[in-house]
Amino acid sequence: MVNYAVVAEKQARRLAVIDPHGTCSGDGEVCELEPVRTIDLPDRPHNITSVGAIVFATHPDTGSMSRVDVVTGEVLTTRVGIEPHDVKYDPISGALIVADEEGGELLWLDRDTMVVTNVLELPAKPHDLLVSNGVLWVTMIASGDLVRITGEVVEFLPTGGLPHDLIVDTDGLVWFSNWGSDRLSIFDPVAGITPGAPAGVGEPQHFAVAPDGVVWISDIAGDAVVGFTAGQPTTVAVGESPHHVAFAGDTLVVAVSGTGQAVFVDDGVVVARAQLTTGLHGVAIVELPAPLDP
Repeated sequence: MVNYAVVAEKQARRLAVIDPHGTCSGDGEVCELEPVRTIDLPDRPHNITSVGAIVFATHPDTGSMSRVDVVTGEVLTTRVGIEPHDVKYDPISGALIVADEEGGELLWLDRDTMVVTNVLELPAKPHDLLVSNGVLWVTMIASGDLVRITGEVVEFLPTGGLPHDLIVDTDGLVWFSNWGSDRLSIFDPVAGITPGAPAGVGEPQHFAVAPDGVVWISDIAGDAVVGFTAGQPTTVAVGESPHHVAFAGDTLVVAVSGTGQAVFVDDGVVVARAQLTTGLHGVAIVELPAPLDP
């Protein structure tokens, strides 16, 4: 299988597909990469997720979503809710789950047709989602709750914070960032909020878990990504306003909004960059059976 990083170029209204281990250009220590291809979209992409060779992008500005085949370049765009913000794939049900922020709902979609198959109304605005071991986690804007959905059971869990994005680590703990804050929180599904969540992030944003279990966080205030291990945090400067992060194998892919660069980090060192356009946001990884043609 071949991994490609897909980055949402929000202002340019397209997706950039990059081989993290592609041919380098330039004479510096950091490899300069070019996208293998770009795929134009009708609206600005925000959050993205992938299933095989397919990438799904939300378009909150227009109340729509796109289904993008990275191999063929085929794009299907359809209306979904009022303001779809985040989208995740549930491998158990085979459905897409969408957080419709302005609509105050979760939407379940058929991944082939993007037809809505189920709706769950919520008392506040859902923002980001995570599916882990059959459990759906949702951050709620302003209410301070995490929502945990297990089958038909919906639980609202007060956190004492303002949850933004979230990840589940290899121990089953839920890490989440808080809106406009330097506060990083960890929720233990059994014991509740864990005191003493590690410091070292100026304003945590988005998360990814490395194959070795290290939790990495984009720090928009520090223009860096930060990895947490048992010892001191590892901080890697990546440029102005890093947003979403994802792992392509052992390589951390960072969408750096301010510089318009996709930055690639191996073992705590920036090893490659791809110059795209400013306003980058979502990142997804596609696994293909064969390399893409240039």
